[in-house]
Amino acid sequence: MACNINHLFKKPLIFIVMTIPLFSSTSLVAEIGTVELGNFLSVKDQISNAVGYKISSVVATQDNQFGDPNQGMVFEDCEVTWTKEGAFAMKKISHYEKAPVFGQFNTRNYRRSDYDEKSNLIVWRTLEEYIVSTPERNDELKKSRVFFVDPNDKIVQTGDNTILYRWPIDKPYSVYQLKYYQFPMGRAFSRHVGTITSAKTLSSGLLKVASKCSITQGIPGDWELTIDPNSDWLVREACFTMEGQNKPTEVFTSSGIIEKDGIKLAKYGTFRRASGSERAVEVTDISKMDGPNKLYEAVLSRLNSPLPPGTSIVDLRGEKPVRTTVK
Repeated sequence: MACNINHLFKKPLIFIVMTIPLFSSTSLVAEIGTVELGNFLSVKDQISNAVGYKISSVVATQDNQFGDPNQGMVFEDCEVTWTKEGAFAMKKISHYEKAPVFGQFNTRNYRRSDYDEKSNLIVWRTLEEYIVSTPERNDELKKSRVFFVDPNDKIVQTGDNTILYRWPIDKPYSVYQLKYYQFPMGRAFSRHVGTITSAKTLSSGLLKVASKCSITQGIPGDWELTIDPNSDWLVREACFTMEGQNKPTEVFTSSGIIEKDGIKLAKYGTFRRASGSERAVEVTDISKMDGPNKLYEAVLSRLNSPLPPGTSIVDLRGEKPVRTTVK
């Protein structure tokens, strides 16, 4: 695989890259055809997005606003769910390996705007995120904390900040976010790859598939997928190259498999951008919601609760963004 960032996971989290077994070569593409292959992947994605399920994962990354590994690891506990009514909810809680440290101006991505009038470094860290997307609303609540760090690595001041984003219904940002968690699980590619332009069976039994489409609206390019038919058609590697570029813009890989309550996902996955930022994903559980969807109810309750004074509300549903502050 092109990406291997298992160094991002530390004890007690263990990121194990499992090798893909070699299978005897079969002409699967010739048997089912490229159109049918695309439809088949869509069906598999629909199963993994089935309503009434919760998927839990842990994401590890060194990515931060400065691109500086000295700021330490970030671990996100992420839970997503779909209700029987077709609504979607996501909850993310972030944990940080270490307290923020000072960084010198003009090193890494430390810029003049990152310092206050006393030359303290201003560090922003996301603590919690809650997202709900329904046919009627598409809201995201983000709670962050700002740290002011002096040149001796002493935190001299902190402050909390809450922002509520109201996104357009027809352009749900939550779906945009979700795919970066689903892709390393080997799923959710069918709606982005479009019409398959070529496909061939490798000697390993894996399928190499090419498609010309987009990774998000307005960003055309080329996809190259490696699919494992013997692991429930999970995508084991996906490279997206933006139009006009000569190397992949984003690369996803997956390994292992987790199966529960009728859903099969990759157990481990990675995501790497051309800029160098990397994320490792481990699926920790799949739960079927037989009774009330407690996760959805909890996220909805959080978004419906009174907002604390000072909260910024950014309404992006009109022609121009409107920003207000809760008094």
